[in-house]
Amino acid sequence: MPRLRSARRAPLPPRRVPRRARPAPRLPRSVHLAGTAAAALALSVAAASCAAPGQGGSAAAADPAAELVLQPVADRGHDPFTPSTATPDGAHPSPSPTAAPPGSTPPAEPSRHQSVSGGKDGLYGGVRNVASCDIDRLAGFLGRDADKQAAFAQTLRVDEGDLPGYLRELTSVLLRADTRLTGHGFAGGEASPFQSVLQAGTAVLVDDRGVPRVRCASGSPLTTPEKLSGNGRYGGTGWRGYRPSRTVVVTPADRALSELVIVDVHTDLWFERPVGGQPGEDRKLPQPPRDHFNPPAPGPGDRSESPSAEPTGSPGPTTTGPSDGPGTESGQPSTEPPLPGGVEDPDHERVSAGESGGADT
Repeated sequence: MPRLRSARRAPLPPRRVPRRARPAPRLPRSVHLAGTAAAALALSVAAASCAAPGQGGSAAAADPAAELVLQPVADRGHDPFTPSTATPDGAHPSPSPTAAPPGSTPPAEPSRHQSVSGGKDGLYGGVRNVASCDIDRLAGFLGRDADKQAAFAQTLRVDEGDLPGYLRELTSVLLRADTRLTGHGFAGGEASPFQSVLQAGTAVLVDDRGVPRVRCASGSPLTTPEKLSGNGRYGGTGWRGYRPSRTVVVTPADRALSELVIVDVHTDLWFERPVGGQPGEDRKLPQPPRDHFNPPAPGPGDRSESPSAEPTGSPGPTTTGPSDGPGTESGQPSTEPPLPGGVEDPDHERVSAGESGGADT
């Protein structure tokens, strides 16, 4: 019987041993520290970017509509559109000094403030035959920056090519009451809205319905105020005598106006200013209108809402009857603050008898 040969096994492939990965080189300690610093810087920049432009330098939140920014007369605020075009000769002589904003919560609804028509006689102040804002300089500043001019025109819903003419149709005046509006800063190539209160004495440009459209100190377009969202808070810089109940919201007049009846902030006398008119066209009035605006007086609970109990410093008539000016019956300017009721208030401020105290009296 033949001898069987055993079958040969096929050789196994050589065993491949995986190579051990080389450990990553250790970075110097200085590199780790630099990376940590860079990360911290990135976080701080991201947090700063949450600040809403136009908020007067306040610590900001992601939602700009949650903050009511107080803006004193000369404060340009954050991210202004232009340098100031307010004129020194047309300025208020003595606006109230600045102070910390109130610690209380601001009214969320603009309707909580007193409403007054833009056509109300005496709503605005000024200096006779002197403009409070240099409109030509404003138009020039905007015209030299195409992005700002486009954002400005879009905010006010004006064709960009018509903007210089639109500006020259506005009228320069001074606010006689703290006024709530929507202000705008310029950041990232566009207008950024924020809720604002402008101090009495601020130079603005108003349209032919008496509504403020431009803030001269910052070149910022102004629009209708809106409701605060979320947990409202104050921002910006306050002033002595600020009270929410003394703040007004200006509504458009029922018809286009041909002139504004204004109180001279230096003499307390009355004059008419043509809408869109030039300096030198103002006409002196022999006596104030029978039905004219008086800056709002404080309410019973206002003492706790303000950092100071002093009046706002807004000039104003203290009588509504005929006289040579908005002062006493003899025609001399009153030295007493415009407060209502004929008695002294809890802060010992003297009150003028006959003051109506309403925003629309």
